[in-house]
Amino acid sequence: MKIETTRFGALEIDEESIIKMPKGPLGFEDNTRFITIQHRADTAFRWLQSVEEPSLAFVVVDPSTFMDNYDIEISDMDVEKLQLESDKDAFVLAIARIGDGGQQITLNLAAPIVINSRNMMGLQIVLQDNRYAVTHPLEAISSNTDAGTVVKVAA
Repeated sequence: MKIETTRFGALEIDEESIIKMPKGPLGFEDNTRFITIQHRADTAFRWLQSVEEPSLAFVVVDPSTFMDNYDIEISDMDVEKLQLESDKDAFVLAIARIGDGGQQITLNLAAPIVINSRNMMGLQIVLQDNRYAVTHPLEAISSNTDAGTVVKVAA
């Protein structure tokens, strides 16, 4: 399948790589199909590119790349929407915001995008947890390449 993007031009993608979201990211709810594109081989950052809107793309990153204690709990309702059978199948991305000049990068840890890697269903989940901010400064997060994000299913 071929898609057009404003940042990357025309791309040939595998339809199985499309992340399907019942409702798009906050503020872009009508955009429900995305792919991830690695930014550069030497960075943890990726692009979450809309398949439907060529100009819509978010810089995203796996929070576990930068912190070892990011654990989230998702509700049974969200687990059902994702058709998530095991927390090990959950892949978590945080939307990054890069300030003017690229000097300050913040991550939205309060509303991560959780993707079921088995069926590529995705959902942006607004956490009911005050530990995480919408604009969490990246420099405040310790570097950690060994840990993964812990996803817990609400009881």
